Amino acid sequence: MNYFDRTKKSMLDKLYKPDRSKKGDVDKDAIPIIDAINSKDNYYTTSSCSGRISLFQEATTGRKDHSKWLFVKHDYVTENEIFNGLSKISDSSETVWFRQEAPIFHVACKTNEDAIKLLELCRDMGFKHSGIIGQSKRSVVEIIFNDKIDVPVAANGEKFVDNKFIKFLIKKSNSKFEKNSKLLKKFVKEIVKKL
Repeated sequence: MNYFDRTKKSMLDKLYKPDRSKKGDVDKDAIPIIDAINSKDNYYTTSSCSGRISLFQEATTGRKDHSKWLFVKHDYVTENEIFNGLSKISDSSETVWFRQEAPIFHVACKTNEDAIKLLELCRDMGFKHSGIIGQSKRSVVEIIFNDKIDVPVAANGEKFVDNKFIKFLIKKSNSKFEKNSKLLKKFVKEIVKKL
């Protein structure tokens, strides 16, 4: 068995088991994409996120492991959920970001030609920020959907935007989340048809 097939088997063996991510398992909305990609001989997923909406408090040290989520959900959000998250802001100089993050997938490809074929499919879908990020024993394509929001909403222990703006962000984020959910379904069909 060659390197690619060995690593694919290893990844698939642990795919739906608890993992080291903060969430601890695979996003349910990512499963159709993961299954479609992994069913192809020359591809397998190495990581995935179907998108999420969060309040993220970054650490003043700049280290990701010192930062924390005040709220995170891989689905639509309510005003109550976001305002409850904002109530957890600590009295510190850290910035709190409201984020609606787009789906992202990392896919290992057997050959450079396979990577280019997947990247062309991504470009046809309009995922203009996608690209080939690794080329050693395998090529890795990072697939990034476009629609996202990333806005600072608090610092020094207090909000600096009003509730009306927060409600606007919630509405826009849910709308973008819905658009991305539709694109996920379309992407599955394109993978099945074209890879």
